[in-house]
Amino acid sequence: MTYAFAFGALALSAVLALGTYFSARHFLLEQRERTALRQAFTDSALVRDSLLTSGTEVSDVLGAISPPAGAVIYVRRHGEWYSSALDTAGPEMTTDVQPVVTSGSVGIGWTDATDPHAVVVGIPLPAVDAQYYEVSVAEELDRTLWTLALALAVCAGLTTVGGAVLGRAASRRVLTPLKEVTTAAIKLSSGDLTTRLRSTDDPDLAALVGSFNHMVDALHARIEQDARFAADVAHELRTPVTTLTTSLSLLQKSTDLSPRSARAVQLMGEELERFRRALEDLLTLGRLDAGAHDGELSTTGVRELVRQALKVADSDFVVVDAGPEDGPDPLVEIDRPQLLRVLTNLFRNADLHGRGLTSVRVVDLGDVVDVHVEDRGPGVAAADRVRIFERFARAGGQKVGTGSGLGLSIVEQTVRNHGGDVWCADREGGGAAFIVRLPTVSGKP
Repeated sequence: MTYAFAFGALALSAVLALGTYFSARHFLLEQRERTALRQAFTDSALVRDSLLTSGTEVSDVLGAISPPAGAVIYVRRHGEWYSSALDTAGPEMTTDVQPVVTSGSVGIGWTDATDPHAVVVGIPLPAVDAQYYEVSVAEELDRTLWTLALALAVCAGLTTVGGAVLGRAASRRVLTPLKEVTTAAIKLSSGDLTTRLRSTDDPDLAALVGSFNHMVDALHARIEQDARFAADVAHELRTPVTTLTTSLSLLQKSTDLSPRSARAVQLMGEELERFRRALEDLLTLGRLDAGAHDGELSTTGVRELVRQALKVADSDFVVVDAGPEDGPDPLVEIDRPQLLRVLTNLFRNADLHGRGLTSVRVVDLGDVVDVHVEDRGPGVAAADRVRIFERFARAGGQKVGTGSGLGLSIVEQTVRNHGGDVWCADREGGGAAFIVRLPTVSGKP
């Protein structure tokens, strides 16, 4: 839009400038020709009257006449050329006018034999058998036209700049609502359902703002409804699952079951445990979708949190690197139980699907801190690195059916609720690396 306004202003100013210049040039040229013609008639009359006197020489007559500044008088008589100046360029200067004067008419024209151009006036003097020519250099006219052209060029340039500024201002005014919509859409896509567009008095934008906010409200209500539904379903299923678990534990303790019955009871126990974990994960996701916290936010050292999570996970890890002991422990403001669940989920995920945990690294980046959870498994394909954080999504693993498919979804939602981010990458040397990034206390506004 800025370029369009600039080019439009340039084109308009160029057309106006050219029209003004050529109109003014035409007027000034006609005025200069009229002035030169009047002066030439006056001077030619003096020359004619002087030559009517018997015995008067043309050179004496021209010496007695004072032509205007910048003008030269030429007289042709009996095939001879006479000049009021020392030059003898009369034939060359008057070439275009000579045929008209020879035919007995007054001629006027321009010659480029001078710099700048000169206007040439030719007048026949039949009474004295002579031709009178007056050549006037249009120096003042040339300066006037050059000044006019420069002024018009400067005005055209200023108009172009003004058009660009106007286009910039107009584009900002026009695109500001679109930028606000884009920003709001980006926030919505990142999970911020509190985003709304500001109300406006512009009747053209009021409908857009109202529709967008209504859409967000409807989306928010639908998400909350789905979250409540999932939480209610999970909550209602907890009681029968608890009853089934208790009853099944009695069967597992029975000693008079046949091998086939014992195997069936074992499979039922494994699937029931998996079902119980899925219910617990669904309840957790319901609370996270609602933005609920298990407890108050507290300031915690990340390395100390990692060490506690390793104890909670209680797995056989080969290498653990929680950062240098002598360095300052980066502090984060978190819901401690939720972040412990995040780390233990990642540790157990590495144990179940990544052939075991290889290292946990804490990288302090100042405003943010990264926790790298690395395993020795086959890694995660690039096409699956976003999908594995979706609910009930799996990218394969050694122990099929051991998880609910909600663990990484809980990890992502929890980290997002804390203003952080989580992603999957390749580990140097093979395997997968899950990176949890959290804002530090010093990095928060």
